[in-house]
Amino acid sequence: MKFLHVVCVLFLSIVVSVVGQTNQSAFFRISSPSYAVITGFDPVAGTLTCSNAMAGVTNQLQRSYDLAGTSNWVDFIQLASNSLVITETIIDLDAPEGMAFIPGGIFQMGDTFMEGDSDELPVHSVYVSGFHMDKHEVTKALWDEIYNWAVTNGYSFEHAGSGKAANHPVHKVSWYDCAKWCNARSEMEERMPCYDLSTWSCNFNANGYRLPTEAEWEKAARGGLNSKRYGWGDLISHSDANYDLDPVYNVGGFPYSSPVGSFAPNGYGLYDMVGNMWEWCGDWYDDAYYGSSPSSNPRGASTGSSRVGRGGCWIFGAGYCSSADRLGYAPETSTHLHVGFRSVLPDNP
Repeated sequence: MKFLHVVCVLFLSIVVSVVGQTNQSAFFRISSPSYAVITGFDPVAGTLTCSNAMAGVTNQLQRSYDLAGTSNWVDFIQLASNSLVITETIIDLDAPEGMAFIPGGIFQMGDTFMEGDSDELPVHSVYVSGFHMDKHEVTKALWDEIYNWAVTNGYSFEHAGSGKAANHPVHKVSWYDCAKWCNARSEMEERMPCYDLSTWSCNFNANGYRLPTEAEWEKAARGGLNSKRYGWGDLISHSDANYDLDPVYNVGGFPYSSPVGSFAPNGYGLYDMVGNMWEWCGDWYDDAYYGSSPSSNPRGASTGSSRVGRGGCWIFGAGYCSSADRLGYAPETSTHLHVGFRSVLPDNP
């Protein structure tokens, strides 16, 4: 069982202590172009309330696990204040097992460095509602568990899925197979499936598992940081992620994947959002989509011939692993040794 202790300090920061599997304190503070203060925190709902001197500004909520120095503060979420009082869920102590809560907020989507492809432009401000995401890429073991149940209960798949080991990410799975798998996982847990398997449309009001939207994926991958190449900063090495034929994992036969969770998590508690496997997103891929995408919870182009892949992989170089990089794969493809996925659930699953 988890317990929460909250203390407001001069209305500038709160201290959150979670007692259970971990015992860690997190400190939060807010910065704003106008005067803003943290006025409350609901330990049951996990919601933080802020008061602003004026509406229409964007506030930055920062987090630190150590008050010893100013360099320990990192960006957590951006809050658009359309009113004088903002309330946003920042923590979910009852997140589904194996999932992390991604708090709602706005972020700058796209390549702020102007060094990628044109499909990463223009950089634009996007609001994404809170949601839950698998902490790890779906492993071969988890895939098999759901797959076997699904086949027994009338599902059919293009490919049975492959994996270098039980704790490595599954690969050789088409977009369609992943959507079916998400539906089966939902049914196993008595949730409402999201996908219509005849039209492949997604019911975003269902409480079941689905693939993340491209915007959800990028917000999650950034881990709260603004305008950085990766979820930890601007530089990358093989101590951060499995990419570009990492010599540590370049053994045996293809794929040179790594066990999930082999590297440090990002600011939202997600592992391997960089490298290891490209990850399917729910959206149709459109290289010009950013020029007309909605500013709130975009869900991709209305149609297309490819589905979005994100995150880079074990064989691609560092440039493909940035939080902004995007590409499209044919959704029926199930032969790739470098494409996997992870699933998401809504804010209130």
